[in-house]
Amino acid sequence: MIEILEKIPVEPLMQKFIGVGVIILSTFIVVFVTKIVVKLLITNITDKTKNELDDTLAAIISKPAVMLIYLFGASLLFKFIETLLIENVGVEVFNFIDGLIYALGVIVVASLLTKIFSAIVNWYSSSLGSQTETKVNDEFMPLLDRALKIIVYTLATLIILEYFKVDVKGLIAVLGIGSLAIALAAQETLANMIGGFVIMIDRPFRTGDWVEFDDGRTCQVHQIGVRSTKLLTIENTLIIVPNAELMKSTIHNVTYPYPEIKIKISVGVGYDSDIHLVKKVMFEEADNQEHIMQNPAPIFRFDEFGDSSLNVTLICSVPEVSYKFDTASQLREKILDRFRIENIEIPFPQRVVTFVNNPDKVEE
Repeated sequence: MIEILEKIPVEPLMQKFIGVGVIILSTFIVVFVTKIVVKLLITNITDKTKNELDDTLAAIISKPAVMLIYLFGASLLFKFIETLLIENVGVEVFNFIDGLIYALGVIVVASLLTKIFSAIVNWYSSSLGSQTETKVNDEFMPLLDRALKIIVYTLATLIILEYFKVDVKGLIAVLGIGSLAIALAAQETLANMIGGFVIMIDRPFRTGDWVEFDDGRTCQVHQIGVRSTKLLTIENTLIIVPNAELMKSTIHNVTYPYPEIKIKISVGVGYDSDIHLVKKVMFEEADNQEHIMQNPAPIFRFDEFGDSSLNVTLICSVPEVSYKFDTASQLREKILDRFRIENIEIPFPQRVVTFVNNPDKVEE
């Protein structure tokens, strides 16, 4: 460029001003043309699609693109000035300015990438995530967004430090040792977070599902968090369980994949009872219940000959778990009333003890 300016028939000082003006004017022209081209491309692309993601991305990309052009123009301008004033001004000043422009460019690119990632994550959460049956996206997507931002800005910082010839390897080693110390100090928290990620990805249960533990507790999943899961009991109390414990427990999901749930009514009747009448009575009372399903139909099962009774079970289905407890209670009441009307005995535990009167045995 200097060779071209020297051919202009003006004074050397004026040649320098012309060169500066050409760089500044060219930068503004490129910015103006870029805005027009980007606007036309955005209009043509967004008009052909129905989703809002491309509109958001277009709005995000336009400003950083202009900023990068300005930074590139500034870099060219200062390099041109450097070639003209190198004899009067130290090299360190121009190196610092060049490094500053480079750092700003890296920051602009990092900011652009984080905004693109955030737009994609938010679009997925609001559009595709709302079509799923679970609320996993409400928990996982914001965390993913923050993690991506941390990764991008960390890489941008390392790139800038590498440009300024800072010992990045030593810094990475220090960060690695510090991360190890933090991991050892917070291993329980990390275990719970990993458990939360596994639950969100594997989805053994979802928000609103009813789960049953080995100890007999039945709870509804209220919220699945990164560190813990909140469960709502039948008594309407909230239990907060760390995700690491849930990963180690055996959990019965009673509402997934099928919302229908079984009700078991077990009872023992006397040995002199008519088992066919018992079966008839239990079926009739099951048919009279509003929420008991007929498909699948109720099942009567003669379980065993007990020590004091004939043990039987009636198995019924209700559409969802919210009907289980009230329906089971009402059905037990009705069966008890009918047993009393039909003179069907529900015996107490009893044993027959026989005393043998043997005087000779006693003397021995």
